[in-house]
Amino acid sequence: TVTTNLSLIKPDSDEKIQEDLPTFDGWAAQNAANCEVIDALFRNSTHSTTPVWTATANPTLGAGGLLETKWVRLYPRMVLGYFKIYTGGAGFAAGTGGYNLSVPVAIDANLASFNSEIPVGKALFYDDSAVATSSAFTVMYSTTGGTLFFKQPSNDAWTAASPVALAQQDRVTGYFVYPTSAA
Repeated sequence: TVTTNLSLIKPDSDEKIQEDLPTFDGWAAQNAANCEVIDALFRNSTHSTTPVWTATANPTLGAGGLLETKWVRLYPRMVLGYFKIYTGGAGFAAGTGGYNLSVPVAIDANLASFNSEIPVGKALFYDDSAVATSSAFTVMYSTTGGTLFFKQPSNDAWTAASPVALAQQDRVTGYFVYPTSAA
């Protein structure tokens, strides 16, 4: 028997699971085929992108700075990903206003009817000059802006000046999970 959602093989109650060659390879072979199906869901749909990092006045990455998103489509309508923002060194400019990050795949339009913002993940902020002011953020999706933004524990949005002034060598890493209707 085959499952309806992922076409995985499962034994029927009257089926034996031990090998009976040459007509039946056994449950171990069927399970191996199932593992290949599940593995293909991850292996065949991983992606790397460079997101757009914006603010009222956009930030500028410094020398050696990095902005990256890696994501995987979980069959069939779920996106799981992580992002890295590394401000870099010389030439970094924090910009002004609240920070936003573009999403790699459009979020399901049905979510727009919920609220103006939806929690979709978590992020960690590392302050290189004063580790004690590092923080954790909630990654939010703005249904009006169509971007990710970050809420501090105080419920304020992450900006160039809050929780601290963003500076060279600071880092933010996080993850997000959301449904998509994009094929």
